[in-house]
Amino acid sequence: MSETTRDKHEPIRVGVIGVGRMGARHAQNLSGAVAGAKLVAVADPDEAAVRRVGDELGVAGVYTDYRELLARDDVEAVVIAAPADTREEMIAACLAAGKHMLCEKPVAHDLPAARRVAKMLEGAEVTFQLGFMRRFDPAYVRAHRLIREGVIGRPVFIRLVSRDAEGPPLGFVGGSGGLFVDSSVHDFDLARWLMGSEVERVYALGGTFVYPEYAEHGDIDVGAVSLRFAGGAIGLHDNARKSGYGYDIRTEVLGTDGAIQIGYLNQDSVVLLKNDRPGYDYVPDFLARFADAYRLELQHFIDVLRKGGTPAVGVEDGVRALEIAAAARASLESGLPVSVASQHPVGAADAEPKELEVS
Repeated sequence: MSETTRDKHEPIRVGVIGVGRMGARHAQNLSGAVAGAKLVAVADPDEAAVRRVGDELGVAGVYTDYRELLARDDVEAVVIAAPADTREEMIAACLAAGKHMLCEKPVAHDLPAARRVAKMLEGAEVTFQLGFMRRFDPAYVRAHRLIREGVIGRPVFIRLVSRDAEGPPLGFVGGSGGLFVDSSVHDFDLARWLMGSEVERVYALGGTFVYPEYAEHGDIDVGAVSLRFAGGAIGLHDNARKSGYGYDIRTEVLGTDGAIQIGYLNQDSVVLLKNDRPGYDYVPDFLARFADAYRLELQHFIDVLRKGGTPAVGVEDGVRALEIAAAARASLESGLPVSVASQHPVGAADAEPKELEVS
């Protein structure tokens, strides 16, 4: 976005589309926790939910049709937190209305739709930011800086763990795109961001062990993906819809001269060691673990709109992460390693791992 001439004291007026758990949190942050922003409208087809959010936050602009929100001249920017299979349509509508956008991940429910969105946004005069909020988490930001500074040498291995406390309802699973698209895209984005390299090949395994009903939509509740990067580095990612103990997001990057570990399980830094008494607590959900990140990504979006510049994460990052997710899905179905570039299984000879050259 080019430099703007708006009054530096004038807030950016924002509307939120979708007021489920994620959209409601964005609305809450915009109603007082993000400098330079003003929440003026919310929209959701669930009338009871959207009116409840509007009443709680003192927002008069409440709509069950998001197009009515977009028709308001005073809405300059929109946060899209509606289901993934509706985002392509909403992005097109926002673009036609000239609204800046922060869109939740994934950018669309499958790779072809994501590529259509990227094409749609080419040359657009509006700002588009994708909601990969982990890139704004202070711990991940520091880890990324240390890796780029060479503190651990050359990064050669990454391990990414994602485990939800409980799985989503079956109604959500059907339109989510599946475990790798809905959830693992965060880890696939982190992998390429932290390692500074694109993923070339994946090999995936998975199954339904806790929620057999997910199989109705061709989905899994536990998955594991091996990653091979263009620079020769390797990685492992595991994801589970239900941990049985809380929300667990951890990442480790091993370098030629050290390692960096990001994430935590306990909220309380004090650990009690005593017979017959649990000595630890746990993070309950993603809203608690990434509370700062959600606020900071919105602050970044508003700052870009007010001061000019380009968002730190955009639609191409969303497409790249979905390319990895699609390859992981293809690998799960074929039982073979899959090239991310072609989305097709590689031949047996090509599947042989090559020795990693470390300088």
